[in-house]
Amino acid sequence: MTTTNTAPYILGVDIGTGSAKAVAVTPSGQIPASRRQTYATEHPQPGFSEQDPEIVIAAIIAAIRETVAEMGSAPAAIALSCAMHSFMAVDEHGKALTPLMLWSDSRSESFAAALKNSEAGMRIYKATGTPIHPMSPFCKLQWMREHEPEIFKKAACFIGIKELFLHRCFGEFIIDHSLASATGMFDIRALDWHAEALEIAGVTDERLPIPVETTRLLIGMDPAMAEALGVTPETLILAGSSDGCLAQLGSGAVQPGQAALTIGTSGAIRMMTPRPAEDAGERLFSYALTPSHYVCGGAINNGGGALQWFTQNFLPWSDYNTFVKTALSAPPGADGLLCLPYLLGERAPVWDSRSRGAFVGVQQQHTAAHFQRALIEGICFGLYNVGEALAQSLVPIEEVTVSGGFTASPLWIQLLADIFQKPMLLHQDEDASALGAALLGWHALEKIDAWKFSPAAAARVFEPSEEHHAVYMRNYKAYSLLYHQLKDVMEILRG
Repeated sequence: MTTTNTAPYILGVDIGTGSAKAVAVTPSGQIPASRRQTYATEHPQPGFSEQDPEIVIAAIIAAIRETVAEMGSAPAAIALSCAMHSFMAVDEHGKALTPLMLWSDSRSESFAAALKNSEAGMRIYKATGTPIHPMSPFCKLQWMREHEPEIFKKAACFIGIKELFLHRCFGEFIIDHSLASATGMFDIRALDWHAEALEIAGVTDERLPIPVETTRLLIGMDPAMAEALGVTPETLILAGSSDGCLAQLGSGAVQPGQAALTIGTSGAIRMMTPRPAEDAGERLFSYALTPSHYVCGGAINNGGGALQWFTQNFLPWSDYNTFVKTALSAPPGADGLLCLPYLLGERAPVWDSRSRGAFVGVQQQHTAAHFQRALIEGICFGLYNVGEALAQSLVPIEEVTVSGGFTASPLWIQLLADIFQKPMLLHQDEDASALGAALLGWHALEKIDAWKFSPAAAARVFEPSEEHHAVYMRNYKAYSLLYHQLKDVMEILRG
């Protein structure tokens, strides 16, 4: 389909872990059209999380093409958002030499463990803002150098999935500052590759994509790619940013004290600041969005995915809504039953991929509903723990904007409000990351000030209740000790 670039919309495209979504966004924030294309993750060995990059690229193209077709005209620009920490090796033509490793791929955990508490590891964390963890390309590169040396030597460049898409569009290997800052090898103050991290990883900057501003507008698209997308070669593409940073922007949580909390398969809580967080405990990440805007916070590995695990293994007749409703029918605090929901290890605040989950305090009176409630409360406690680190390192949290699949349950949102003792704001956005990408695109085109943008729809506010807060805080006090008390036990069980 050939179109003309006359429609007043930007196409925000979010390349997620499980799907690519394209959202048409007007300057006022209205969303007249959107499309989603899903794809699967493979786990060929324990600890491996991989995707076929060609399947993901095809999904991105289809989502864009279908949304443009629905709109009937080309966008003013295509603005990109992408999940962080994806990694693959490619040759000089952009042909994949490996599958795409995802953030959840933990095969490099031994390299992360060796560096985490070392002097070099602490220096690299301070410079890059990325905790030492198997999620980061920094650790994945070290694994590849040792376990796939021929591919490591042959590779012309090491990139993520958004960089592959941009290479298909423009023939260059480029990476935005935000995704670069999530690699664990990028100096977030100098906005360039960090020499010590590159030396440890065994690469030079010639084998990494060129860092560019998140607001960089690219033009001169490959004609064949433009035709596949349903646009013209003159259509602008915004380099864009990471999904976490753009979700912050899309949710409108951009002022001091405004946090954004997301629970999907995993979860996160973040705040936007004018400078990176100074966290001596290495609990938080700091990712660049612009030179004067950083997004600081922490992600947990186990959100809705933990509910899915419990349902599949113990309640195969149940669904998500029934699970949550049943769980929250049990008393607040689950009658003293605690859950450490580290089924996939954990990121913030402990950053230990080898950690394991546990139920503690089990007694005869506990039912399936108690276990379900303890699991949900454990997820909430994990996010509250990260929120405490944010308040200690930045400023106190005043309100929280919520997004993600869990928002289908008002009871779960209220539970968070009661634990945090902060108002929870729910905007009915199509997709916060894709919306944030489009807002950044309009900002780059000088049509709006993205940092003063207000969501079109008023938020639904969940005010905190103090009725059960004391019970939650008693359990949280015990929860905050669990990981450290059980760490030696986990080590023994790993063998």
